[in-house]
Amino acid sequence: MRLKKLYLKGFKSFGRPSLIGFSDRVTAIVGPNGSGKSNIIDAIKWVFGEQSKKELRASEKFDMIFAGSENLPPAGSAYVELVFEENGEEITVARELKRTGENTYYLNGSSVRLKDIRDRFAGTGLGVDFYSIVGQGQIDRIVNASPEELRLLLEEAAGVSIYREKKKETEMNLERTKVNLDRVKDVLFERERQMKSLYLKAKRAERFREYTAQIEELQRIYYGNALKRERKKLEFYQEEEKKTNEKIKNIQKELVELETKWSTLRSEFGEMDQEIERYTKLLEDYKKRQNDLVEMKGFYSSKLADSENKYVELSTRLDELEKRREEHKRRLEEMEYIFKGVTGEYEKKAKELEAFEKEKENLLSRFSEKEKEFLKVRDEISRLEKQILKLESELLRIGETLEDLEKRRKITENQILTRRRELEDKKSEFKEISKRVEEFDEKERKLTEELNTVRERLEEVEKEIRKITSEIDVKERRLREILFEKEMIERDMREYKGFSRAVRAVFEEKERFPGLVDVVSNLIEVDEKYSLAVSVLLGGMAQNIVVRNVDTAKAIVEFLKRNEAGRVTILPLDLIDGSFNRISGLEKEKGFVGYAVDLVKLPSDLEVLGGFLFGNSVVVETLDDAIRMKKEYQLNTRIATLDGELISGRGAITGGKEERSINVFEKHIKLKHLEQEMEETERQIAENRDELASLKTEQENLRNQETIVQRELFELSRKSSSTKTVLSEILRTINQLQEEVENLEKLLVEYRAKEEGLNARREKIFEEIDELKQNREDLQRSLAEYSEELEKEKRILDELNEKIFTLRAEVGNLLETKDRYEKEMRDTRKTIERIARETEDIKLQMTSLEEEMENYRKFIREHEREIEHLKKEMDNVFEAMKLHRSGKEEKMRELQEVENRMNELKEEKEGLRNHLHQIDLALQETRLKIANLLEEFSGNEEDVEELGEEKLEEIYRQIKDLENKIKYLGPVDLTAIDEYEKLREEYEEILKQKEDLEEAKRKLEEIIEKTDREAESLLFDVYQRVNESFNRFISLLFFGGEGRLNIVSEAKSILDAGFEISIRKPGRRDQKLSLLSGGEKALVGLALLFALMEIKPSPFYVLDEVDSPLDDYNSERFKRLLKENSKHTQFIVITHNKIVMEAADLLHGVTMVNGVSAIVPVEVEKILEV
Repeated sequence: MRLKKLYLKGFKSFGRPSLIGFSDRVTAIVGPNGSGKSNIIDAIKWVFGEQSKKELRASEKFDMIFAGSENLPPAGSAYVELVFEENGEEITVARELKRTGENTYYLNGSSVRLKDIRDRFAGTGLGVDFYSIVGQGQIDRIVNASPEELRLLLEEAAGVSIYREKKKETEMNLERTKVNLDRVKDVLFERERQMKSLYLKAKRAERFREYTAQIEELQRIYYGNALKRERKKLEFYQEEEKKTNEKIKNIQKELVELETKWSTLRSEFGEMDQEIERYTKLLEDYKKRQNDLVEMKGFYSSKLADSENKYVELSTRLDELEKRREEHKRRLEEMEYIFKGVTGEYEKKAKELEAFEKEKENLLSRFSEKEKEFLKVRDEISRLEKQILKLESELLRIGETLEDLEKRRKITENQILTRRRELEDKKSEFKEISKRVEEFDEKERKLTEELNTVRERLEEVEKEIRKITSEIDVKERRLREILFEKEMIERDMREYKGFSRAVRAVFEEKERFPGLVDVVSNLIEVDEKYSLAVSVLLGGMAQNIVVRNVDTAKAIVEFLKRNEAGRVTILPLDLIDGSFNRISGLEKEKGFVGYAVDLVKLPSDLEVLGGFLFGNSVVVETLDDAIRMKKEYQLNTRIATLDGELISGRGAITGGKEERSINVFEKHIKLKHLEQEMEETERQIAENRDELASLKTEQENLRNQETIVQRELFELSRKSSSTKTVLSEILRTINQLQEEVENLEKLLVEYRAKEEGLNARREKIFEEIDELKQNREDLQRSLAEYSEELEKEKRILDELNEKIFTLRAEVGNLLETKDRYEKEMRDTRKTIERIARETEDIKLQMTSLEEEMENYRKFIREHEREIEHLKKEMDNVFEAMKLHRSGKEEKMRELQEVENRMNELKEEKEGLRNHLHQIDLALQETRLKIANLLEEFSGNEEDVEELGEEKLEEIYRQIKDLENKIKYLGPVDLTAIDEYEKLREEYEEILKQKEDLEEAKRKLEEIIEKTDREAESLLFDVYQRVNESFNRFISLLFFGGEGRLNIVSEAKSILDAGFEISIRKPGRRDQKLSLLSGGEKALVGLALLFALMEIKPSPFYVLDEVDSPLDDYNSERFKRLLKENSKHTQFIVITHNKIVMEAADLLHGVTMVNGVSAIVPVEVEKILEV
C-alpha cells in the first residue's frame, strides 16, 4: 500500500483547493515557520479520526475550517481526502466537517463510520501517532515512553490487537455466560426449593382427593338414612299440631262466656269506681307536675355548675394575663434604657469612623504620587536586568557551545585513533562470536523440543482435569438428589405417613406407653425379591401395633377411646401365639420358595411375631405353582406368589395390578437402595477427587516446567539474537571505519571555525554587560530612597486601615444591636396591647356569667317552693280516696272469682300455645333439616339401605375421622399436582440449560487460553526481531554501541509485561536515556522507529522535524537511513535540514500569502542538475 495524493479544501490555512502528490520513496516538505507545513500532518491525523484538540492544535472542532483572510472569505466546510494504491487499486479515505456541525467520513466515496475506516486499516500502524505519524517532539515521547506504552508499540507492529479484540469479545461472551450460568443456578436452586414445597402440597392434594371420595360415599349412606328418619319425625309433629289446635279451640269458647259475665259485673263496679278514678287522675296530674319541676330544677342546677366552672377558669386566665402584662412592661422599660445607650454609642463610633476615612483619603493622595515615581524607577531596573539576563544567557549558551565543540573535537580526534584500533579487534572478535552462535542454535533446538513435549502433556492433563471435574459435578448433583429423596422417605416413616389416624395418634404420644415397640411393617426385614409376596400376606396387619405386654395394649385402647382417635389392632407379645406346623413334603415341590416366616428377619426378642403373622403361609414362584400345590396337598393355608397373587385358605384368589404399589416394604427397599447408591456415589467422588488432585499436581509441575523452559529459551534466544546482531554489525563496522575517519576530519575543520566566531562574540557581550550593570546600580540607589519614604507612609496607612477596620466592625455590631432592640420593643408593645384587649374581653364574659348564674339560682328557688306546695295537695287527695273504697269490696270478690277462672283458662291456653309454638319450631327445624339433607344427599332415598343406630354412628365416626384427616392436611391446593409436574419439567429443562452453559463456559475458556498462547508467541517473535534490528541500528548510529529492549515486568505473560530501552555506548556501561543529549535521544527514537518498520512497515511514515536535534554528521547518517529504508516503505519528511532534503525524490514547498497556504512542488533531480 502506498499514499499517492493528499487533497485539501478549506482545511485550516489551506483556503484554496490544494493537491499534494507523493513519491513512492521520500517526499520532503519544506517552508518557513508558520507557513502551514504542520497543517498537512494535522490533515492526515484528522482524516483517521484524531479526537484530541491538543493533538490537532485547535481549541474547538470548527478551527479545522478555514476562517478567511483579507482576500478570501471563510470556507463553508473543511474537506480532506487521502488516495492510496494497493495491488493496483485505488483506495480513497476522506472526511468533511461543515459549519452546521455535520461530520462525515468517506471510504471509496461512500459514507461510513469511523470504526469502518479503523477496521480497514487495523494493524497497519496508521492512526497511531507513536508509530506511523511522528510529530514534533514525539521522538522524545517514544524514547521516554513508559514500559506499557512500549509494549503497545510492539503489539501494534505484531498485529496483536486482532488477538486482543478476539480475546476481549470472548471474555465478554464468557462473562455473559458466567452471568447466565449464575442466573440459571439461582433459578435451579429456586426450582429445587419450589419442588420440595410443591412435592408436599401435591401429596396433600392426592390424599385430599382420596379422603373426599371416601367421605362422599359415606355421606350418601349416612344422609340417606338421616333423611328417612327426619321424614318420620315430620309426620309425628304434624299430627301433634292438629291435636293441640283442637284443645285451644275449646278453651277459647269457655273464655268468651266468662268474659260476658265479667263485663256485667264490671259495669256495676265501674260506677263506684268513677269517683276513685277522678282522685287517681288528679294524683297522676300532681305527680307528673312534680316530676317536671324536679327535672327543671336539675336542669338549672347543671347549668349553674357549668357557669360557675367557666367563671373560675376565666378568673384564673385573667390573673395570668395581668401577671404577664406587668412582666412585659418591666422588660420594655429595660429595653428602652439599653436602646438609648446603644444609640448614643453608635453615633459616637460613626463620627470617629468618618474622621479616620477622611484622613486615609488625604494620605492615599500623597502616597500615590511617590509610588508612581517608585514604580517607574523599578520598571527601568527590571528592563536593565532582563537585558543583562538575556546577554548572560547568550554568554552561557556560547560557553556551552564552545565546551561542546571542544568535547566534540576531542571526541572526534579520539574516535579517529579508536576506529583504527577497532578494525583489528573486530576481526578477532568475529571468529569468537561465530563459534558462540553455533552453540546457541543447538541449545535452542533442544529446548524447543522439550517445550513442545511439556505443552503436549499439559494439554492432555488439562483435558483429563476438565473431564473429571465434569464427572464430579454430575455425581455431586445426584448425591444431593439422593439426600433429598432419603430425607423425604425418612420423614414420612418418622411421621408414620400412610398409616391410620389411630396409629399416628399413638406414636405421637409414644412416651406415654413404655411397652410400645413399633408397627409390624417397620419391624420386619425382607429380601426385595420376596417383599411383594410378604406384603400381600401381611395385608392390613402391616399397620398393627406391637407392644411388650397386655397392660400397654389396654393403655393404648383407653387412650384411643378417650380421644376418639380411631381404632387399631394391637399385638401384645405376652399374649399372641406364634406356633405353627410345617407341611410334610411341600418344601420339595417345584416352585416352592419357602415359608413366609423363614423369609423374613425379626429381632431375636420378637421371633414369636413371625409365627403369629404368617403361621404356615407359603411363598411360591407363580400362580400356577400355587394352584397346583393347593389342590395336591389340600392346603388350608394362604399361598402368595412372588408377583403378589394370593390364594386364601379357602381358595379365593386375589391378583391383578393397581396404580399404587401394594408393597408395604416399598419405602424400606427404596431407602436401602438410596443408601447403597449414596455410599457408592460418595466413594466414586472421593476417587475422582484423589485423581483430580494428582492431575492438578502434575499440571502445576508441568506449568512450572513450561515456565522454566520458556525462560531458558527466551534468555537463550535473546542472547543468540544479540550475538547474531553483533556479528552482522562487526562486518558492517569494518567496512565503515575508513569512511568514518574521513568524515570526522572534515568535522574537525568546521569545529575550529565555529570556535573562533563564538570567542569574538563572547568578548563583545562582556563589554555590554559591564555598561548595563553600572546603569542598574545608579537606579537602585534612587529606588532605595523612594522605598524608605514609601515604607514609612505605608506603615502609617496600615495602622489607619486597621483602626478603620476595627471601627467598621464595631459600628456594624452596634447597628445590628440597635435594630434588634428596636424590633424587640415593637414586638413587646404589641404583646402588651394584645394582653390588654384579651383582659377586657374576659372581664365582659365574667360580668355576663355573674348575671346568668343569678338567674339560674332564682329559677331553682321558685321550683323548690312549687314542689313543696304539690306535696301538701297530694296528701289531701289520698285521704278522700280511703272513704270511697269500703263499698266496693263485695262486688270485688265476685269479680275476682270470675277473673281468676279466666286467668286459669288463659294460662292453659298460653301453655298450649307455647306447646304449639314448640311443635311449630320442631316442624320448621325438621323441614329445614330435610331441605339441608336433600342438598347434601344425591341419589334416590329408596336405594339407600336402612341401617341401625350403632352402624350409623360408626359411619358418622368414619366421616369425622376422614374430615379430621383432611383438617390435619392443612391448606390444600388442588392445582399443586399439575403445578408440580409442570415445575418438574421446567427443572429438567433448566438443568439441561445449565449443562449447556457449563460446556460453553469451558469452550470459551479454552479459546481465551489458546488466544493468549498465540498472541504471546507472536509478540515474543516480534520482540526478538525488533530487538535484533534495534541493536543493529544503534550500533550503526553510535559507532559500535549496543541497544536492547528489555522485559522489566514480573508478569507471567509477555502480554502483560513492560519493556524499557537500554543503551550502551562503546567502551561504557549501560546508560539511562535521561542522561543522553537531545540529539542522542533522537537517534535512539529513530533507531526504534526503523526497527519497527523492518518488522511490519506502515504504508507510509510522516516525520515532522524529527531531525531538528541532529548535527550535520548525524544528519548524514539519518539521510542514509532514509534512502536505504525507502526501498521498503514511503516517507513524508517535514524538515529545515538541507542534508535531509537531499534524500528526497520529490520536494514540496509550502508558502503563505495573505494568510492562505499554498503548495509549490519541485523535483530534486532538476535542482541537482542545475
